[in-house]
Amino acid sequence: MISSIDTIVVGVKDIDVALKLWSSHFGLTVIAEKNGSDPALSKLWKIENDAINKQALLTTPGIDVGKIHFVEFNNPKPAVRKNVNSTDLGPKNLDVTCKDLPKKYDELTELGYKFRSEYVAYRVESIDAEVLEVQMPGHDDTNIIFVEQLEEEILLSDKGYGGITSLVTIVSNLDEETQFYKEIFSLKEALSEDLFGEHVEKMIGLPPGGGLRLNLLEGDEIDRYGRVELVNYIGVKEQNDLYKIAKPPALGTLHCVFKTENLSVIKTKLNNRSVDFEDFGKLDLIYGFGETISLNSPAGLRIDIQQV
Repeated sequence: MISSIDTIVVGVKDIDVALKLWSSHFGLTVIAEKNGSDPALSKLWKIENDAINKQALLTTPGIDVGKIHFVEFNNPKPAVRKNVNSTDLGPKNLDVTCKDLPKKYDELTELGYKFRSEYVAYRVESIDAEVLEVQMPGHDDTNIIFVEQLEEEILLSDKGYGGITSLVTIVSNLDEETQFYKEIFSLKEALSEDLFGEHVEKMIGLPPGGGLRLNLLEGDEIDRYGRVELVNYIGVKEQNDLYKIAKPPALGTLHCVFKTENLSVIKTKLNNRSVDFEDFGKLDLIYGFGETISLNSPAGLRIDIQQV
């Protein structure tokens, strides 16, 4: 069994604000909570023992990958994507699937949430699908993407939402990053697409003629949760590297966690590619207990891997 991303880590200033959106409005289930310091997690992240105040782990009901791990820090660093360009390198989007996106758009607007634009419709030829999409600025300068693939059958919460379907990261070398995930995690390429056009320029804020290349990678799960979406922007002259600051205790989308039944196989693959990693031994964390290692992808995304 090849597994997709188990957990995406998001630093938050106020965990109650995050839970109101993701649990109360989106209907994700809180499967674990923890208050106070966490020596094991502080060891893994190399932060002060008293840096962590609260934690919560959420998932779409019935789905065991693509979970979201909120961590409230006592003295957080600034948000990773605060006042940055939309095309800057680094972890960017949290993709959320929903049903009846126009209705969700109106409901969230009435609740006071703001969107970057009107929702747009486009066709993805490679999977023969009609798609609706819109971006919403979230808490802690996160960027939430709502996507509805029309006529798709997918397991959602009772509120009609499902997340995280994809963690979107912006990279400068799409081929290198794609090959890394394929080789180390045996992920499969579910979609490779070049997107250009006025709707793309408007939605992202690209110059005329700009566009993007994306590769979507996934494991063997039946539903499309916990996928890796790699994006390379075309036509952008300068991109700041935010991977360097996407580390705890910063706010916003930080990194991801993979689970494996055989960590020794992963270590061998990393050694064969001369990828440095640090072994922290067995750690008891909110998302599980087991030997845990940490490394960076070629682009710079932090990845923690735990044996189950």
